[in-house]
Amino acid sequence: MLVASAAVIGALPAHAAPGGESGPPVAGKVAYAALGDSYAAGVGGGDYLDACLLSPNGYAAQLASDPGQVHVALRGCVGATVDAVVGTQLSGLDHRTKFVSLTVGANDLGLAEVTSACLAGTPQDCVAAVAAAQANLPVMGADLAVALATIRSQAPKATVAVTGYPLLLDPIVPQAPLVNQGVVALNGVIQAVVAGSGPGFVYVDVVPAFASHGIGSSDPWIVGPPAPDAFHPNPAGYVAYADSIRAAR
Repeated sequence: MLVASAAVIGALPAHAAPGGESGPPVAGKVAYAALGDSYAAGVGGGDYLDACLLSPNGYAAQLASDPGQVHVALRGCVGATVDAVVGTQLSGLDHRTKFVSLTVGANDLGLAEVTSACLAGTPQDCVAAVAAAQANLPVMGADLAVALATIRSQAPKATVAVTGYPLLLDPIVPQAPLVNQGVVALNGVIQAVVAGSGPGFVYVDVVPAFASHGIGSSDPWIVGPPAPDAFHPNPAGYVAYADSIRAAR
């Protein structure tokens, strides 16, 4: 587990405990829950607070700091899949929950491995990795539909903002077409599932916000390799994520 300094912990909103429930619990009430994978945790944002790599610079922590936010649960965790969200992150959601944010799906496809294969391997390695990831899209989509239905059953009055992922590579990078094609396919499935899940679900497209800010650009908002948190937004990228979610909710 990572050890956080008092200064870093102090950077979180007073009502949000690192990686868990907000302030004094009120019968387990969660008004805002941030669910999902390493993007939801804020990997790439730095100053990590726990084993899930929760960052006070991630979009979830930023949204938790918005005026009026109380009873916050920041549950995004590195490595989380769609099934892990359902299995480990939904406690405390009920009819009092007002807002849920969710970023998930990339781990189900192995998107980081695809990007690594495309940047470090041969063109054939890249093509094979993209094809393998896309073969998993139908299963991921079906699992996501179940996850959203489960979230709705537990938080019937909540607005649920489900985000996509940014295009990782700037067009100047030779491998960009294949890698970004994989992200577009993933986003397309997420968007379709959200659209079919009924009222109260909103798809948040972050691709426009990250235009001209991919890896290889002059002003990247995504951490590049060989950093251990490569292929995740940096603090500037998480500001863009938070702003995109605010605009959609």
